[in-house]
Amino acid sequence: MKKTVMVILIESVHDPVRYAEYVAAVKDIVEQHGGEYIARSNKITAFCGTIKPERSIVIGFDSLAQAESCFNSPEYRAVKHLREDSTLSSAFFIDND
Repeated sequence: MKKTVMVILIESVHDPVRYAEYVAAVKDIVEQHGGEYIARSNKITAFCGTIKPERSIVIGFDSLAQAESCFNSPEYRAVKHLREDSTLSSAFFIDND
């Protein structure tokens, strides 16, 4: 099934140790909620604009409800502080239906 909702995260990591804890914990949570990692990289080449993220993540879901359920789940809420404490980040849902 085509993933119709993308979660985009752009991050600058300032605590790599704590961020590694987040990465280790969040992958299973995302996959348990039907999410699929499309891209995770720090190899980013800007071609316009002023935003220069250090790291970007793209996660696909089948629906907005599924994505929201993942990132509002008790499991995610229990670990999201690791991302918040270790990065300067922004996250977006893009509905591509």
